[in-house]
Amino acid sequence: MRAPLKINLNDVVQRPGRPVEWELTLTLDREESPPMAEPLTGKLTAISGGSILRIEAAFQCAIWLECALCTGRFKHPIAFQFEEDYHVKGIPAGVNSQGFAQIEDDDPFPIFEGNVLLAEELLRQYLLLQVPMHPLCKEDCKGLCHHCGANLNNEACKCPPEPKNTAFAQLAEIWQQDNP
Repeated sequence: MRAPLKINLNDVVQRPGRPVEWELTLTLDREESPPMAEPLTGKLTAISGGSILRIEAAFQCAIWLECALCTGRFKHPIAFQFEEDYHVKGIPAGVNSQGFAQIEDDDPFPIFEGNVLLAEELLRQYLLLQVPMHPLCKEDCKGLCHHCGANLNNEACKCPPEPKNTAFAQLAEIWQQDNP
């Protein structure tokens, strides 16, 4: 297993006003990460304004998901972008030779170790926010038969039709009369 991607932002923090960009391509290997179908690719930019560090990013990838209706596996494209501001305490060294600025990170899931950005963790958190709660392989997925388990997208169900003279069928008739 490789080491997580870390980006040293000390030069950015100590010299405000100078944006720095990184073109990144990575695959998230952590167990909590969604299974990657295509690597995460994009651009990350960091710029310090003295007391604020701004991180901007735009990334895309594809992940493997399981359909919530038919349980089939499918590739789901994801694209996201964000802008985050982080407070910097202290005086940047580029402004005052006796000063030293450091990024404050009070997050319960920290993304900084001093002035080093844990880029893989930051991108993993944003990727997880993009994963749909109820993934569907296609909008008109028919799902599985509740009786025999047949995938209704691939084949017709061979189960006998449900009896019509149940109490629920009578309720359905009443409902249909009231809601034409």
